[in-house]
Amino acid sequence: MKDLGILLESGTNEMELLTVVVNAQPFGMNVAKVQSIQQYDPGAITALPEAEKGVLGMLLYRDTTIPVLDLARILDIDLDRGEVEPLREIIVVTEFNNSVTGFRVQGVKRIHRLSWKEFVPLDQLFEDNACFTGSVNIENSQVLVLDLEYILSSFFPDQVIEEVDEEMIQKGNTISRDQLEIVFAEDSPTIQKGVFSALKKAGFEKITPFLDGEKALNYIRSHYKTGKKQELNHVVLITDIEMPRMDGLTLCRVIKQDPELHPIFVVIFSSLINSQMIAKCEQVKSDDYVTKPETNRLITILDQRCG
Repeated sequence: MKDLGILLESGTNEMELLTVVVNAQPFGMNVAKVQSIQQYDPGAITALPEAEKGVLGMLLYRDTTIPVLDLARILDIDLDRGEVEPLREIIVVTEFNNSVTGFRVQGVKRIHRLSWKEFVPLDQLFEDNACFTGSVNIENSQVLVLDLEYILSSFFPDQVIEEVDEEMIQKGNTISRDQLEIVFAEDSPTIQKGVFSALKKAGFEKITPFLDGEKALNYIRSHYKTGKKQELNHVVLITDIEMPRMDGLTLCRVIKQDPELHPIFVVIFSSLINSQMIAKCEQVKSDDYVTKPETNRLITILDQRCG
């Protein structure tokens, strides 16, 4: 078994991508979501009766039972069992959204350090294929990057988007939530739509969404660069960490280092929040951080700004 750690410094706009093999095709996983890799042992998997397509079963991992998903089935890739050796198959154990999940693949290659500027979002024509967030060019070939949050949401929706409590909605009657101007940077269309809908339902009216950090920064600079400090107290940036062109940590660092924009309240809203990532959030001077799918906690933080 091999553990993988978060090696990058904060706000460098770099990512580390683990290339995994499904049948013979390479795909990318963000190393920040990968906890460990281990050899696949069919005997260690407990099958689930009438399980959904793609659910391989349950695995006892570090004294905890975790679900194991089969990427080949999820991606509709037919495995040529004459070419695949079970002893060479791998379980990639991931941790994000406060949950641990295993993914069976047919092998792993290596880790590549890349800039988020090299990350190419998929064209809108391919938006329906939400299993991927985009692609990167590695060794003269395009590697599709897996949207693990979307894949997990297909099986366990509550682990990705939390329903807004009715009590939280009613609380909006006593709080002027519509006074906040929210800039929301999130590259996953599925997550963006879910959170956008939840915030609107709670009574936040002024929300401007973006699918990457660079576009969010350009918008902030064009709208708030010459704003008065008092006006910026009503501006909140909610940003994911993993995003093309510019990641959320870099976006936060740039804003907090800007003498005009630094009063903007920045909330890191990510599936990667753990002790290591909290340290990174603090290094780039974020004002707060929330792990997905804690939408109600996010709203509580926003309510505090409404004062």
